[in-house]
Amino acid sequence: MSFDIFLQGFVGGGGAPGDRAAAIAIVTPLLADPVSDGFGRIVTADGEADIYGLGDNDQGLMINHANGRQIWQLIVDVARAAGYAVLPVGCPVCVVDEVMIAHLPDELRQDAVLVHDGGDLECAVVNA
Repeated sequence: MSFDIFLQGFVGGGGAPGDRAAAIAIVTPLLADPVSDGFGRIVTADGEADIYGLGDNDQGLMINHANGRQIWQLIVDVARAAGYAVLPVGCPVCVVDEVMIAHLPDELRQDAVLVHDGGDLECAVVNA
């Protein structure tokens, strides 16, 4: 899918850094090419995606052009490890821990979806 999927930390209704080192540790083994200007390409056994935000910042990550089923699980794994919410453009915010809902901004909290794995995330996005 070509739309943008943002991964961002939240605390008390505002944006916050997550555990960036944990996120990068999960993504790095799947990078097809060296990171350039914070951009990389993730490749799994059944698909790939572009990833942005791998540079030196605490602004979260963005994934787009995602295809294959394993990418969805990777997004959930990164979100869980880093404490990020998953914000697919045009879809409800997805969280991997119910506690995270209380930290979302008010306008995102009501429609937030709890996802346990990549299949849940894919369903939340595709069925939005």
